[in-house]
Amino acid sequence: MAMVNAAMTLNLQAGMPLKNSSVRASRLASVKKCVEFEVGNIQNRGASARKGVVRCALVLTERYGALAVKGTGRPNMEDTLSIVVDPKGKEPAFFGVFDGHGGIAVADLLKTGFWPVYKNQLSGSDPVRATESAYYEFDQLTLAQPKGLFGGMRERGVGGSRCGATAATVVLKQSEDGQQKIIAANVGDARVVLARGGNAIQLTFDHKPDVEEERKRIEKKNPVPKKPLVVNVDGTWRVGGLLALSRAFGDVYLKDWTDGKLDGARGGFGLTAEPHVTVKTLLPEDELIILATDGLWEKISNQEVVDFCTSAGKEQPLDTTIKGLIKLAQDRGTTDDISIVIVRLS
Repeated sequence: MAMVNAAMTLNLQAGMPLKNSSVRASRLASVKKCVEFEVGNIQNRGASARKGVVRCALVLTERYGALAVKGTGRPNMEDTLSIVVDPKGKEPAFFGVFDGHGGIAVADLLKTGFWPVYKNQLSGSDPVRATESAYYEFDQLTLAQPKGLFGGMRERGVGGSRCGATAATVVLKQSEDGQQKIIAANVGDARVVLARGGNAIQLTFDHKPDVEEERKRIEKKNPVPKKPLVVNVDGTWRVGGLLALSRAFGDVYLKDWTDGKLDGARGGFGLTAEPHVTVKTLLPEDELIILATDGLWEKISNQEVVDFCTSAGKEQPLDTTIKGLIKLAQDRGTTDDISIVIVRLS
C-alpha cells in the first residue's frame, strides 16, 4: 500500500521532480520512477501500523536505484540522497547519501547544494585535491552565522550548532585518456563499496572516534592533554563526550575555531570535514557501486551486501534488491534511517 507524499526527500537536479512513469529506461540518466511514499503494516491498520510508517524516496532506472527510509526507532527522518546525471552523458554523474544528526538541515543543504560546489572544483586536473576542496568549502557554508537583522544573535550553523551530517559521494567521469574513473569520498561512517569480480572493495573509511588513528589525530592538538577531547561514554568513544563521529559536516560546537589573532584565543574538539578520497579506474569486472548510510552497514558486512546484490542477478529490478537489503538490516535489529544508492556498471 502506497500513498504519495508531497515532500520529496530525493533531489534530482537533472530536472524537475518526476511523477510515476512506466517508460522503460535505456540510459543511465533516464528516470523510470521517482516518488516518495509511506508504507504501513497492511495486515494491521491500527495504532501499531501507524507506528511502523516510514517515509521513503524511490528512484528507479535499469542502471541505478535509490531508496531512503526512516528508521523504525527514529521520530524524524534525517537521511537523504542526491543523484545528478546528464541525459546526454557528457557531464560527470554524481551520487550521494547524507545522514543527518541533530536535525536534517545540514543533510538537506548537502542534497540540494553540494554537487554545484563539487562540480566547480572538478574543473582542475587533480580529483583528490578537488574533492577535498569541495568538502572544505561546503563545510564552511554549514558553519555560517545566520543572516538577517537578528542573525548575529542566533547560534551559528545551518540548523543550529549541533546539527550535522555524514556523507558518502561518488563521481563517475571520463579522464582525458578516455578511461572511466570513479571518485569516491566520505566523511563520517557512510560508505561506498565497489563490487569487483564478486569481491567487496570498500572505497571509503569510517571516521569514528573508536578508531585509534582518529583519536590520536584529535588529541594531537589538545592544549590540555590531562583533559581528553575524546572520551569513552558507556562503552562508546565520543568527541567532546557527545558525538560518536570524528568527521562530519556542520556541528559548529565541535569544530576548531580561532579569533584570528596571531597569539589569540582558539579552541575546539578536532571535528573536521576532511574527506577520505579514493580514485580508481573502472575495469570490465566491476559490477556495482553501492553507497549507503550506516543504518545498513552496522548490521550487514560489505561482502554480504555485495553477495546479496550480485546473487539477485541482473534481471531483478534494483528496487527489489534495495528493499531486500533494508529488510535484512531491519530484521537484524537496525532501527536507524537507511539511504541506499546502487549503480550498475556492467
